[in-house]
Amino acid sequence: MKKVQPKRYRLDVSAQFYPIISTKKSQSLFRLSAVMEREVDRETLRLAAEDVLRRFVTFKVRLRRGYAWYYFEENDAPVRIFEPTGRLLRPIDTKETGGYLFRISCGGKVIGFEVFHAVCDGMAALEFLKALVWRYAQLSGAPVTGHEGVIDIDASPTEEEAEDAFYRYYRPIRFGDVDLKGLMGELPLLLPGTIAEEGYGGTYRTVAAAEIASKAAGMGASFTSFMCGVLACAIERMSGGKRPVVVMVPVNLRGMFPSATMRNFVNFVRLTFRPDECATAGDYVRSATEQLKAKATKEEMEKFFATTVRTERSFILRIAPLWLKILGARIGRFFLKSRQTIIFSNLGRVRIPKECGLERVLFNLNVSKRAKVNIGAATVGEETTVAFTRSVTEKAVEEEFGKVMGELGIEMRPIEVC
Repeated sequence: MKKVQPKRYRLDVSAQFYPIISTKKSQSLFRLSAVMEREVDRETLRLAAEDVLRRFVTFKVRLRRGYAWYYFEENDAPVRIFEPTGRLLRPIDTKETGGYLFRISCGGKVIGFEVFHAVCDGMAALEFLKALVWRYAQLSGAPVTGHEGVIDIDASPTEEEAEDAFYRYYRPIRFGDVDLKGLMGELPLLLPGTIAEEGYGGTYRTVAAAEIASKAAGMGASFTSFMCGVLACAIERMSGGKRPVVVMVPVNLRGMFPSATMRNFVNFVRLTFRPDECATAGDYVRSATEQLKAKATKEEMEKFFATTVRTERSFILRIAPLWLKILGARIGRFFLKSRQTIIFSNLGRVRIPKECGLERVLFNLNVSKRAKVNIGAATVGEETTVAFTRSVTEKAVEEEFGKVMGELGIEMRPIEVC
């Protein structure tokens, strides 16, 4: 009997470079955690993960090497549920995970989902986590009837969910129409700090979502531009104003270019705040709002990812063998400088039936020796949880951020995550 070959998937345009620049010690990982109302049962969670993974076909893969690029291959290995180690964003060892490029853990009331960015972006990962929580609640006997806000895991996967949406919406663009200098940006302020030897750290604060919404609306700002403005103000106060503060903001492209893809479909906007350009927190918020409105447009986003697609399709990259790309990337790491001070990413409001017992979602972004602190936010019910992930021992960013928020009349409450 002829052996059936595993299905293969081409990495999406955004994902192509993640495995090339990654090493065993440095991977582009991020983490979503579901904090539940009750303690999590490991075996029930494993059964839920097996059920959900059949729906997310581009997660059910292992990474393989091709001649010019990496590719994904269908993976039928059983899913493992790991004990929490207390080490945030520990590199994924695919020998431990059965080839999977993600790691699910549980301990106490927390379900952790750490994933390699080549698989998906934050919004797609959130869809997976919600489905996992929904199925877990159902198997646990919770009175979950509908699945509002959650993908139907009993439905068949669609082709659109596995599509590379960058290619779907790609329109040819001349390199002369691209502001390459603007895409790279100027050298920003880099946060100081002592690199923690024991690994990355995370601290978490909650805030009433209505408080932020009200204050932001009063300033004519969105949630994201308000938070970015406050963050830039806090960092400027810490820095002494030697270089510009650059806040990178991921923009979910699914709102501008409709797609149900469960892969990467995100671009970044760079918000630049030059020394002494703003005097008050309100000035920073207004600047962030103006910059987001100008830069996060459909036209600008299309130019940005069209450049990425065209670069990937260039003749040189198409014929260059994978080993040469990897060598070039590793040499380049010594010369490339970080182009942002900090990243702020907002997943928005998490929609899931209340009966699932989800209390909050934590969103930890990747950090490094250069990008020392990054921030993720997610809202469940009436509370927004802000997660500060850092590679340094100092907590100066979150402390100063909390002070500026306090000056604006918004209380941020620290929480412990067990």
